[in-house]
Amino acid sequence: MLKREKEREREIAMERIVYLIERAEKFKNVDYELARRYVELATRIAMKYRVRIPKKFKLYFCKKCLYPYKAERFRVRIYKSKVVITCLNCMYIRRFQLGDRDVQRTRNDLQSI
Repeated sequence: MLKREKEREREIAMERIVYLIERAEKFKNVDYELARRYVELATRIAMKYRVRIPKKFKLYFCKKCLYPYKAERFRVRIYKSKVVITCLNCMYIRRFQLGDRDVQRTRNDLQSI
C-alpha cells in the first residue's frame, strides 16, 4: 500500500476551491444555479480534505443556501462597528465584527477624556 500525501492533497484541494469560487463569481450573472453548484462543490472539497476556505472567499456566498451574493439578492448594513449581511434568498443573517482594534482604541480615547 502506498502512503497518502496529505499535504499535497490539501494543496490541490485549495487550488480547486479557489478556482471553483472564482468561477462562481464569474457565472453568477449568467447562470445562477451553476454558480451555486460551483460553491457547493468547493465546500464539499473543503470538508473532505479538511481545508479552510479563505475568509476573502467566504464572503462571496451565503453559508446556508450556498448561493453567491448577487447585487439584488443580499443586503449589507453596518451597525455599531458590526457588519450585517442578509441573504434575500433564504433570509440567513451573517454578522461579524468590523475592526476590533479600532473599536478598542476609540473606547480608550473616550475614557481618557
